[in-house]
Amino acid sequence: MIFINHIPGNLYENFTSRNFGFSDAAELFVFLAGFASAYAYGRLFFAGHRLVATLKAWRRAGVLALVQLMLGTLALGIFSWGALALGRGELLSRIGLAQFISAPIETMIGFATMTHQLGYVNILPMYAVILFMLPALLALARMGLNLMLGVSATLWLLAAVFGIDPPNYPLPGGWFFNPFSWQLIFAIGLYCGFRRIESGQSVPFRPWLMALAAGYCMIAFLTIRFDLWSWWGTLPFPVMLTGFDKTYVSLPRLLHTLAIIYLFANAARTSPFSTVTRDNPFAMLGRHSLPVFALGTVLSLTGQVIKYDQTPHFLTDTLLIAAGIAIQFALAKFLDWWAVAQKVALGPKVGRAVDPTRAERPISAEPSAGDAGKRIAGSAAGGERLKPAL
Repeated sequence: MIFINHIPGNLYENFTSRNFGFSDAAELFVFLAGFASAYAYGRLFFAGHRLVATLKAWRRAGVLALVQLMLGTLALGIFSWGALALGRGELLSRIGLAQFISAPIETMIGFATMTHQLGYVNILPMYAVILFMLPALLALARMGLNLMLGVSATLWLLAAVFGIDPPNYPLPGGWFFNPFSWQLIFAIGLYCGFRRIESGQSVPFRPWLMALAAGYCMIAFLTIRFDLWSWWGTLPFPVMLTGFDKTYVSLPRLLHTLAIIYLFANAARTSPFSTVTRDNPFAMLGRHSLPVFALGTVLSLTGQVIKYDQTPHFLTDTLLIAAGIAIQFALAKFLDWWAVAQKVALGPKVGRAVDPTRAERPISAEPSAGDAGKRIAGSAAGGERLKPAL
């Protein structure tokens, strides 16, 4: 959906999730990142390896920063190529590129420090900042998941009330994706991930909650379908409680995200959403989320140049969107194959990379009974520490 939404003017953007509710794919992206972090970093943190989990999260944040700089550079190149090849110099006034012409030195400083973020290439810095905050969230979660959520919600509220947001140098204002606001969605995902680890269920099923979530989603749909935005503005509450601001994740957007998550988390057992397996093509995309996302961003920027100043067209848009999605699936399929090919080539040692030229013993050698016993004992000892304090 992000790929389709990031090519404005295509026919299929009218059928993505943002046309049926207040939230869109970005909220789901951040929630799933938090959910996955419970497994990727939380279990390690709760097992007593706090420094390792912290450095692992910060390393990932560094990778995101490098990918962000690469994507920004490619965006510059793609739009500059479009301006030259198509003779459309106005392309350089889009997605925040005009500042490179009007204030090149200041903008390059902002570009290098990720404070000046180009349009459609601005979600990874927010994610990186949240990963730097993750150890603090995990420390709070270790004391209590409800405590973590409470502190996260307080920070979300303070960011909205006092306008706390990283600077958007050299332009005035702050980041479009404010990490101090969006961390709440991430924390909710983290909370649900830990609940899933502990009890096998992220959120409990309650008929009245299902009805409430479905009703709210219907209100959101009707608001968009019949253009009832002005009605929300007449409510006698602060804008944060009745508006639809994406930067600070206003309450209506947040509640819609929670409603959607609750409905899907409690889907019927016969629903396709309850029977997703590892072999599902979309699960394959999720296993390689960062490279697929990066490729999708490059393809969508290229699509923007191709679609610039063109009206929606069924054949052209179908070919453009289908080709982009197919390329992303092809990359995920290749990365799946590559992971298996590496294991086959390097031998049966699974779980860590092996350099066959520097191995301490032949790769084909089976582990000794003593080694296996040590691992089993270590796993059992570590497993006792996985449960969070609730």
